[in-house]
Amino acid sequence: MSEIDPVPPPAPPTPAAVPAPGGKRAGAVFRLETARVEPTLAGRRLAAHWQRVTAMVIDLVVVSALSVFSGPLLALGMGATIASLGGRTVSPARAWAVVRWIFIALGVAVMVAALFLMAGRPLVRSGAFHLGGAAPAARELAAVELPLVVTKEDLRRANAQLTAQVDALQAENGKLRETVRGSSWLNAANDFSRSFGLTFGWAGVYFTLCLAWLRGRTPGKWLVGTRVVRLDDRPLTTLDAFTRYGGYAAGLATGLIGFARVLWEPNRQAIEDKIAWTVVLRDR
Repeated sequence: MSEIDPVPPPAPPTPAAVPAPGGKRAGAVFRLETARVEPTLAGRRLAAHWQRVTAMVIDLVVVSALSVFSGPLLALGMGATIASLGGRTVSPARAWAVVRWIFIALGVAVMVAALFLMAGRPLVRSGAFHLGGAAPAARELAAVELPLVVTKEDLRRANAQLTAQVDALQAENGKLRETVRGSSWLNAANDFSRSFGLTFGWAGVYFTLCLAWLRGRTPGKWLVGTRVVRLDDRPLTTLDAFTRYGGYAAGLATGLIGFARVLWEPNRQAIEDKIAWTVVLRDR
């Protein structure tokens, strides 16, 4: 009697194939392939600490140079950033297709408006590197005089003068508080960064578009020979670059500890790398 091979049991259905109770559409399930790390990244040399610091210093200098340009040019760059957010498919979902076209339409509208605003306006803003002016001169208050024989009209006039002087002093007091606020090193650093344009404006446009359009590089990273890559080794999208730039705000909010992670984290991922799922490698 011949031996009959046992019939293997049927394979269990995948989670996506399991029908939902009542015939309803199944909810989203965790898929391992969407969370994978590209094996070819293993063994690649990480960017050195000096390379990351040097690249950031160079990039901040470039952003400072860009900050001398006027608002319409910044609006043009921001429009390009918004349009670029919808320039590449990052999800097969139907909702993303709608969001893509919203980004593109909004970005084009901003760029067209910026081009109209450029007409007849200077392209370089005045006082771009003005870090602080002379101390405001003390306001001289006019003396309020009353005659020896005071009438009601004299009192009304004196009261009006005193009211105007109080309003002027309150306004001057507000300006002085702003000046005193700069004595804090954190506030002074904030004022310094604003003077050089190191805010969301040019910095956001610069770090987002450079990483997305230059394949994970900025001029600073290109000069020192490093590059930002995704952990799955897919091309960086504008949304990835924008998300990574948002990680800089998280690094500042943590008191710079988020940036210091590169000193002890095994893969030298700062907080912006953790947020954007990226790593900085040596490019040559």
